[in-house]
Amino acid sequence: MRLSLTAIMLAVVSVSAFGQFWQSTDGPPSATTCMVSNSKGHVFVGTPFSKVYRSTDNGTSWEPFDQGIDDGGPNWFPVNQLVVDAQDRLYAAVNGLGLLRSSDDGRTWNKLNVGLDIGSNSRISVSVKSVAGAPTQIFMGYDAGASNLRARFSSDDGASFINIPLGLPSGTSSLFEVFLSPNSNKMFVSAAYNKGLFRTTDRGTSWRRIDNGDGNSNESDDLYSTFAYDKFGHIYVGRNALPGSAKTQNAVVLKSTNDGESWKYLDSAWDNRDVTNNRISAIAFAPNGDMWVGTEKSSGPFRAPNYGQIFSVMRDGLPGDGSVSGATVTPAGHVFISPTGEPVQRHLAPVSVNDQGFPAVVRCAIAPQPASDRVGVRFTPQHDGQASIDLLSMVGERVIAGTSLNVRAGDEHRVWLSTAELPQGTYVVRIAIGGAVSTTSVVVAK
Repeated sequence: MRLSLTAIMLAVVSVSAFGQFWQSTDGPPSATTCMVSNSKGHVFVGTPFSKVYRSTDNGTSWEPFDQGIDDGGPNWFPVNQLVVDAQDRLYAAVNGLGLLRSSDDGRTWNKLNVGLDIGSNSRISVSVKSVAGAPTQIFMGYDAGASNLRARFSSDDGASFINIPLGLPSGTSSLFEVFLSPNSNKMFVSAAYNKGLFRTTDRGTSWRRIDNGDGNSNESDDLYSTFAYDKFGHIYVGRNALPGSAKTQNAVVLKSTNDGESWKYLDSAWDNRDVTNNRISAIAFAPNGDMWVGTEKSSGPFRAPNYGQIFSVMRDGLPGDGSVSGATVTPAGHVFISPTGEPVQRHLAPVSVNDQGFPAVVRCAIAPQPASDRVGVRFTPQHDGQASIDLLSMVGERVIAGTSLNVRAGDEHRVWLSTAELPQGTYVVRIAIGGAVSTTSVVVAK
């Protein structure tokens, strides 16, 4: 009989041993600028040196690809962004070169004709949107200096591009990033300096400035970047460090559940220090709802369950000072980040007991979630034996004294674990019965 998980939270069953949270992939042999993964679980890393690296084995090895990116000349072309569409085609925003696409898993790259002469010092950004039964939409930003800020849009899979008038306030000097709403025809751009975040609903005929924080504090800043969205269509954007902020002086992520009409600061258990000029460098989501956030300076990386509910710093085993240039999570839940100046690091998701063919262990539920002073663990074993229930840190260290009891198959059991003395964060409930192990996460919030 296979494992069945029900009720409040589904247990994630594993047989993997705990160790340091991050493990080095020892590659690629280059600095990294961005990361993305596709539906196959292949991980792609952009570099400042006209090259993209690919791993098809969870970071065990890395292959370099530069055909179509490196022109053989004396200058390097930095890969500023990598994104992937629903057909697993890759798009690379390459500074000084243009917008490129790969339809063969990153091996070769073809430059899309966006109708612009690409300057050697230009900065490129891109967002794509795949709608079922319709061609992929592509939104490209082009920044070649204050007098040459452009945007192009394709609604026909890149066959043609039209101009999107930016219509930004006079004095706008930079175009940092562009973004297509997953829910509607809204387009977003972030611009500087002291200009902020803008949105259009009519393909650039008019623009509205929307960077007033959560709408109550009226806080704004000149730089928003690193857009993302989750499977529900909720939109996320990074705001950079703001010394005068009453919310948080550090760089922080804002979330919108209504297509950008209003925003909420995701600052629960966030690092609120004033980290000068810090920026959000990466936002990624795991299939289980875990949210991963990286910053350009020494703050994170951060992990939060339930799409930003409460954050924990995840630095165990991570080289460097915590600064990150990219992050991605594969469909299997494997997490990859690129610490600044270091090899790509990974955290492989536990191997499912089902995948290993072992007998089912337990059906369990956790409540309350999040917990405060204590957490209840309710479980039903699939066979007789002695059950040991422990509460662990995210790197497998026991944080409180556990409990054990004899159990019978099919009977429901409930135990309480004290969390009153624990700091806020994410922990692991581990249940072991007869050599089989079940684990699930619990959030502690005070």
